[in-house]
Amino acid sequence: MIKYLHNSILSLTICFLAFGCNQSQDVDGLSSITPLGIVPDPQNGYGSGVDQLAQPDDVELLSDGSMVISDVSNNLIKHFSDDGVLLKSVSGKDLGLEDGQILPTGISKDSSGFIYITLEGAGLIARLNPDLTLDQFIGKKCDITADNYYNQENDGCLIAPQGIIVADNGDVYVVDMAKEVFKVKKIRNFGIRKFKQVKNNGTVSYIYDRDFAATQEITAVMRKSEGMAISENQKTIFIAEEKPQVGQFGNVSKKRYVAAFNLEDGRFLDRLIGVTMNNDSIVSGYFNDSVEGICTFGNNLFVVDEKAGQFYIFDIRSGKYKGSIGKKAYYYCNYKSDCVIDGINYNEHSIIAGLAKPHLKNDWRKNELASPDGISTAILAGGSSRLAIVDQWNSRILMYDLDKILKDIE
Repeated sequence: MIKYLHNSILSLTICFLAFGCNQSQDVDGLSSITPLGIVPDPQNGYGSGVDQLAQPDDVELLSDGSMVISDVSNNLIKHFSDDGVLLKSVSGKDLGLEDGQILPTGISKDSSGFIYITLEGAGLIARLNPDLTLDQFIGKKCDITADNYYNQENDGCLIAPQGIIVADNGDVYVVDMAKEVFKVKKIRNFGIRKFKQVKNNGTVSYIYDRDFAATQEITAVMRKSEGMAISENQKTIFIAEEKPQVGQFGNVSKKRYVAAFNLEDGRFLDRLIGVTMNNDSIVSGYFNDSVEGICTFGNNLFVVDEKAGQFYIFDIRSGKYKGSIGKKAYYYCNYKSDCVIDGINYNEHSIIAGLAKPHLKNDWRKNELASPDGISTAILAGGSSRLAIVDQWNSRILMYDLDKILKDIE
């Protein structure tokens, strides 16, 4: 029998079964948590200005409290200070790419301070020095099919890389989310690559890890994934399931989850976090619509529920739910929706056109999040810890005192 980490306790079972546990009740002691501030600060909503972001996707906190952000629709990598001031913008041309259409998405860092960013538009991973100048590219853009993706002649090929996580030793794990390439008979899938860091006489390079690719257990268990995180002991990689199939683990209600895999060889560890099981089938869970960014801090796993407008905290070892922060922003609709409020349609098309300005209506001080995405934690140079989360369609990043969050959930 497969063994799973069940994240619920008996007192929450009724909540799971009746409501899916997308709860707002104060069962976790976090109702008083308010953000420390926002980035950019001051903020002028969606746009290309120094005080604006346009559909930010991911964030990586640095030890000085500053942060690197993938500003997707502006086609830029941006570095902001801890008090919300733009320090630097990096474009495709700055990276030596003539086309310039980099579409930066996922961001991660290693223990030496190098920054890694997936360039979806260029089909590459950029390894940046701590000052955000280019060190090297990892992988290569290829026009290939799902059938020959893992053939030896295509080692290291990338199509549209998105999710990324980097181990402390510099090994790189990347999700290649070319959905039309990997979708077969309406069933989603993706490609996943591992690049091992090699040091030779002070020179760093990367080689494709064929042994990791050989197991293919990640792409057998998961169907659409972007968010990844690595445990503190560097033994486990956690991957978020965004679009599960009904038949996967008997998941009739298509509850989202986070699955655990061995970091070295990619084998499934028979652990799901965020759902409860009955007779080896998923019967309930916390995430109804979409799981995006995830990150770890100590023995805590932080999971972003994009559609619910909040992030959850689980104990990595037991899978136990520990708390959640955030609520779905009232002044926001997704790109498929129409919801006119006070004469304004707050869908994504209107936001892009400048007709809707949800950031003026949604109160970040009340944790009102519009399609949250990437999330990051870090210990700052002074010893305190911080958390940052992308508030995508409010065009800002929210910062939290992580020490206070952890204290309140103990």
